Amino acid sequence: MLRRALLAIPLLAAALLTSPALAEPGAAPDAGVDFTPEVKALSAVVACDGQPYDAAQYDEEAVTAHCKELRAIFDRYQKEWLAVARPFFSNLVPSDIPKTVVYPFGGADLLTVLAIFPDVHELTSLSLEAGGDPRPFRTLSGKALTRSLKLHRRFLDKLVTVNHSRTLDLGQLKLDPLPSQIVFALVGLATQGYEPTRLRYFRVEADGALHYLNADDIAAGDKEIGKARGSRKYLRSAELFGNFELTFRKSGGGPDQVYRHISANLDNEHLAADPRVLRHLEGKGQVTAMTKAASYLLWWRNFETIRSYLLGHMVWMVSDSTGIPPNYLDPLVFELETYGKFRATAIKGSTEGQAAYRKVWEEQPQRDLPFMFGYPSKAQHAHLVVTRRKK
Repeated sequence: MLRRALLAIPLLAAALLTSPALAEPGAAPDAGVDFTPEVKALSAVVACDGQPYDAAQYDEEAVTAHCKELRAIFDRYQKEWLAVARPFFSNLVPSDIPKTVVYPFGGADLLTVLAIFPDVHELTSLSLEAGGDPRPFRTLSGKALTRSLKLHRRFLDKLVTVNHSRTLDLGQLKLDPLPSQIVFALVGLATQGYEPTRLRYFRVEADGALHYLNADDIAAGDKEIGKARGSRKYLRSAELFGNFELTFRKSGGGPDQVYRHISANLDNEHLAADPRVLRHLEGKGQVTAMTKAASYLLWWRNFETIRSYLLGHMVWMVSDSTGIPPNYLDPLVFELETYGKFRATAIKGSTEGQAAYRKVWEEQPQRDLPFMFGYPSKAQHAHLVVTRRKK
């Protein structure tokens, strides 16, 4: 029997979409196995989007209790962060920047992305985390379902409270049967007033093109997973279901927008050994970029390759201080605009990077930032920086 989740996350207003998503060159629109039934069930039961779900399959009492608690979390998020951040970004983000957004060191953070770029055409996030297999959820019930819902709800509560996640916390979700990165993306969609329309998985080819996984690919991957033991079983699954494409639209109708997540190590060594991801990113041309709570990886020499990619392709970037520090920026090419307060990093950052950022903040007029964005500074101040290419 189909019923509606009684306590769904409210659908919040988002900007009207203006043009259709950009198609991936060389990708047939019907390519790959379609996991839309799985993603819509996940969205209803786990993200509490208010759509029908099979109450005979998924414990209605557990789902109703979960959605009640999740609604309380995101009611708080709406009042304390979104209601303040959305109008701020509406005034901040130029209308003429690329609608293709690249988010390095970002998991499925649609909660933030859609507050900043509600009309994004194509978003690509990249991080170590794999998307996850959506199929085990279809057989999850009883105590196992309740346990998984509680685990993800606790993570989401912490995420919206401090406005960033820790890699350590993400690691606790690896062995859970729910595909965590997809769950987080779906919660972002439901909270921001969007709905999923399609889920597929892909691998990146040598030339950067995307190959969407077909039935033979899935069957071969399942065979390898079946032969694996212990932690290797998770690794084989993460390889197969690491990269996903989730298309979505404004709830009630509108053109599709595209979100892709690529599971990849972005340090110099890994990108040199396997440059497929870099080829894919380079094929996008000019992009808009963002990052936050990125462990200051863009400050370090061993992430020079991904930093150089951004410097060569980004037109406009929003970040906390974990973005590209001023000591790597050519002042003839880029300019910065700072918000909030910054004196030093809350976790380890280079002496040169901190000094360069401090100088920029000291030279610019004080601009208030009325909400937390990523990491706080060492004195627990909210801060944000816009890096833009000069015209």
